[in-house]
Amino acid sequence: MSKIRSAWPMSAAFVLGIGSLVATAAPPDEIATHEAACRWAAQPPVLDGKLDDPCWKVAEPITRFAAYWEAKTPKPGTRAYLAWDNDALYYAASMPDAELRAFGKARNDSLWNGDVFEMFFKPSTDRPAYYEFQANPKALVFELFFPERGIYPKDLARSPVLGNTAAVHIQGTLDHPGDQDASWTVEGRIPWSAFQPTGGRPKSGDEWRFALCRYDFGPEGTRPVLMSSAPLTQPSFHRHEDFGRLRFEGPRR
Repeated sequence: MSKIRSAWPMSAAFVLGIGSLVATAAPPDEIATHEAACRWAAQPPVLDGKLDDPCWKVAEPITRFAAYWEAKTPKPGTRAYLAWDNDALYYAASMPDAELRAFGKARNDSLWNGDVFEMFFKPSTDRPAYYEFQANPKALVFELFFPERGIYPKDLARSPVLGNTAAVHIQGTLDHPGDQDASWTVEGRIPWSAFQPTGGRPKSGDEWRFALCRYDFGPEGTRPVLMSSAPLTQPSFHRHEDFGRLRFEGPRR
């Protein structure tokens, strides 16, 4: 749902993930497709936001986040992880944040009006369908299935519940402007039933397209810092043509 914004409040074009911003082309070494492994979780994580579970110790860290559409160098510090088992897809991220801000009161509110961690998954390159999941420092979640880009329910609050759940751990004070915060971490679970419209659980060796993204808000009145793990060439988190490749690695024999 979210769009890289040039102004507030959000317009209908931003809701659609389609805007008129012109992106600066990234240099060749910045637009190489990002690849990552989603490794098997021998045991599921305990969702407490602390990232001390065994599955995160063996997960492949995803650390390259940048505003590729502006040819900006990667912003250091963000570390994200993905893992899976027969029941669910698990996600985690640790994010430095000097001013913790969050927006929303309920599931599928416009969480991107505050700090938020976003995930996009596209199981097939041959079909237009994809998914967006979010979690913010309040542990509120957003979840939506797109049959194709720009197609989604008008009433987001009444959209089908997909089962995204999240827990967070904050180092700082949330929504206290002007103080100095340190970071926040998120840890979550998405059941494979959420992906039923596109076939459900993947098999070991399958590849999906994906992007992990952030909105990092600063002081009131300033524009948020936006970043993505995918080498986006245009200013839209929904540009799945530029998504990276996520390879599912099965249990070790």
